[in-house]
Formats: sequence, structure tokens, C-alpha cells
Amino acid sequence: MALFSRRHFLRSAGGVTFLALAPIGRGLFAAASTVKARSLPVFTALPYLQPGPEGRLIDGTEVVRLAWQTDQRPANFEVRFGRDEACDLSGEIARTERTFAGKSEIDSRFNYVATLGGLALGTEYRYRVTCQGETMAEGYFTTRQPRGTAIRFVAFGDNAYGEPGERAVAYHAYRAHPDFIMNTGDNVYESGLDSEYARYFFPVYNADAASPAIGAPLLRSIPFYTVLGNHDVEAKDPVTKHPCADFDAAADALGYYTNFSFPLNGPAAPPQPTTIRGSAGRVDNFKACAGDRFPRMANYSYDYGDAHFLCLDSNVYVDPASSELVRWIEADLAATDARWKFVACHHPPFNIGREHYTEQQIRALAPLFERGGVDFVLSGHEHNYQRTVPLRFAPGDRSRVGALNDKNRLVPGQFQLDTAFDGNDHKRPQGIIYLVTGAGGKHLYEPEFTNHPDKWTWAQDGHVPYVATVVSDRHSFTVFDLDGPRLTLRQIDEGGEEVDRIAISKA
Repeated sequence: MALFSRRHFLRSAGGVTFLALAPIGRGLFAAASTVKARSLPVFTALPYLQPGPEGRLIDGTEVVRLAWQTDQRPANFEVRFGRDEACDLSGEIARTERTFAGKSEIDSRFNYVATLGGLALGTEYRYRVTCQGETMAEGYFTTRQPRGTAIRFVAFGDNAYGEPGERAVAYHAYRAHPDFIMNTGDNVYESGLDSEYARYFFPVYNADAASPAIGAPLLRSIPFYTVLGNHDVEAKDPVTKHPCADFDAAADALGYYTNFSFPLNGPAAPPQPTTIRGSAGRVDNFKACAGDRFPRMANYSYDYGDAHFLCLDSNVYVDPASSELVRWIEADLAATDARWKFVACHHPPFNIGREHYTEQQIRALAPLFERGGVDFVLSGHEHNYQRTVPLRFAPGDRSRVGALNDKNRLVPGQFQLDTAFDGNDHKRPQGIIYLVTGAGGKHLYEPEFTNHPDKWTWAQDGHVPYVATVVSDRHSFTVFDLDGPRLTLRQIDEGGEEVDRIAISKA
């Protein structure tokens, strides 16, 4: 099999190199032609694919967004797309300007987003990006699959800091040929800054080649969904010491809202949005770039094939049991006809790691997830892999759930475990499987937990053995294959080896 599949192909205008854009510095790229013509812009992020604004599957109205970033050099871009090389359709391009006062000129940039609309589901399209009449990049993508179609996606989190494990995970995830990525938060370290995306994120997941030492060109053709993690908003108010985005301390904060474009179908005004502070000019610049994505994009949902995904902000400033959020979650899960239902949030409700065990606020939603027919809850935060047995949970004392901005949010309760399920001979789980897939690249937690189930319980939970598998001594990611009533989960480590597998059948 060729290393680069047709769906992931991107070439330079002259066909000389695999990538149309050549590195000129760490995290910065220029069009190959700029070596000769410096009038063209310098790319700080190569063209990358983003989901459209629609969460539901509606054939014929599918929208995909193609984004890229450059220095603040005036340029006349055009995006053409279509089902063949003619690319006879034109994308509508919008540009915003993000200025980082006090930083070098290259850190201020133009953010471009091209909207490609009127697409059919489950269809391959080609695109071409030109600037001032010169072809800069070409690529392929496939729109979301309709109901009744087999899909594959990969999940990982706690990833981008430029470390070797991150690059290896990106490479092997790329070789799995997923339809899309579901990230579980902490997209970049340490503080979710635009400069950190330019340095650690885009060069790895939109690399100019595929190698365990480099990363892979995933983002140019694979939609990337994610949720807000603590490091995506990591700053503290100098007075209250509560998490906030301080634009005076970091003018390029909250890159989540300016780099990504997810469906805007969550609460327009979240009950507890991320707190922002700073001088008016810097805050206004961020809001102009984020537009209606802030704060609405903190919570959203989408469909892909036979699966529905509910994505939640689970940070410590959020009360997941607030009536407004509960009503929205309940309505969202009830409205979908998807065979499979997933919840993605950064903070794991059931986790035996020492680092973040007490941050259990999402446990309060377990009964709601159960009533809504959720099959999996995907989380990160703990830098390892944990899979629970299928379980049901009845929360007891919930007094700590609403303790905002406090990491001590223990939620005791009663467990009901399906110990008969093994994902092999017994494939029908009775309860939800909670997955921590936070071994995407950052340094690992509790590597000594691997193969030591005696370490996998807590006295506060009555030593209930709700975790079935832990892999904490290596980086890894999760591969899901969904085909009608059948689902297969595989955990793949940074060397490409399978370290866990289960199968589920609803037939």
C-alpha cells in the first residue's frame, strides 16, 4: 500500500514536492514559489480541513470549510473545488486579522476560511488554492458519510507539545486512514495560545510528510473535531485565581475559537462560559476573529454515518448539572436517530489516575447519559489509556458538583458493573463504557499502572473495580470501526502495535 493515499494527497504547483508549502522556520511555512517571489504571503498554517456549521446529516446541503493562516501580507486568494480536476465551483472566502501586540510581526496574522457548500454526502471532492493567479495547494477530501455507511474514526487527546510521542501517534493515526478525528481536549500546551498552535499543532498534524519522527498530513483532508480542555483555557485571574483567558498576559489566548470551526448548535450563551479579561483592544480583536464561535462553540453536536457525537465543555468553571445545560443535553440526545451515541469531554467522570481523580463533576450526568442511550463517553485529562467495564452509576452526594473552579468535586454513588462483558464472547454491554484516551503525546501519567490491576481502585469508590484495562507506559490512540450494528474498538500504541481490542454487537 502506498504511504500516501489518494484521499490525503496534496502536491505543489510544479509537482516537485509532496507539499506546496516549504518550511522557513519552526511552525512557519511559505509557498514554494516565495523563494523566488517574496510578494506572496508566508503561511503560518497550511490549508486544513474543518467541519461545516451543520451538525445534522442533510444530503445536498453539506458544507466543508478549508482554513489557512498567513502573515499580514495582502494577497488575493481563490479556492476552487469540485468532483474532478476541473474544480468548477468557487468557495466563498472570509478573512479576519488577529494582532498580537508586543510580539514579533510574524505572530500577527490573517486567518482565512473558505466555505465550500452544496456538497453531497459520502462524496470525494478536490480543491485547489491559488494566490494571485498561482496554484499554491491542491488536495482531496470526502464529505461526511450518510446513515447506513461504515465509518472509521480515531480518538486521542492531551497531545500537542512537539514531543516524539505526539508525532508517532499522528503518524500511526494517519496510517489508519480514518474518516475523521475526535480529539478529547488539551489540543496544545501549555495555554491554548495561537502561537502554540503554530509551533506544536499544525506542523505535526499537517506535516509535509508522514513519519513517526515528523507527524503526518492529516488535517488537509481529515476533519478534526475537539473539545475544550483545561490547557486550552489555562490562565488564572490574578485576583480570584480562577481559570480565565487573560489577553493582557497573552494576546493570542483561546486559539480554540479562532483556529477551529465546529457546528454552532449548542447553547448560544453557555451557563458558565470561559471568563475573559484584558484591555478592550485585545479582547475586541479576539472577539472579531472568533465571531459567533465564542462562546457558543464550547458545546456542540454532530452526526457522522450511524454515530452521533455530543461535545461538552467540562472545565472546572462549568456546572454540568445546571438546568439549562441539562435541558440542552437531554434534548440533543433525544433528537437523534443515530444507532451509536458518543459523548466527548475532557474531564473523565470515571478515572483511577492520581493526577485528576477528584475532578468528577461529569459523574452527575451519568443517569442522563444512560437515559439518552449513550454507548461511550470519551475523555482525556489523564495522560494514559483507561477503559471501564460497562457500567451504570447512581450519584449520591452531589454537593461538590456545583463547586465551581474547585478541583475537589467528588461524586460518590452506587455502581452497577457488567462483568460478563468481555468484548469477545460477550459483546452486548449493559451500561456505558467510559474511555480515557489521553495518551496523545504529552508526558505520561502513572506508567507503573500498566499490568497492575491492584492499583486500579480507590477507597472513595469503595474499591469498586470499574476499570477493565489501563495502558499508561506508552503513548497511544483509539480506533473505532462502526458498521451497522457492529462496533470494534482498538487501542494502538506509538509503535503501531495493538494493545487493546473489544467488539460490540447490537444485532
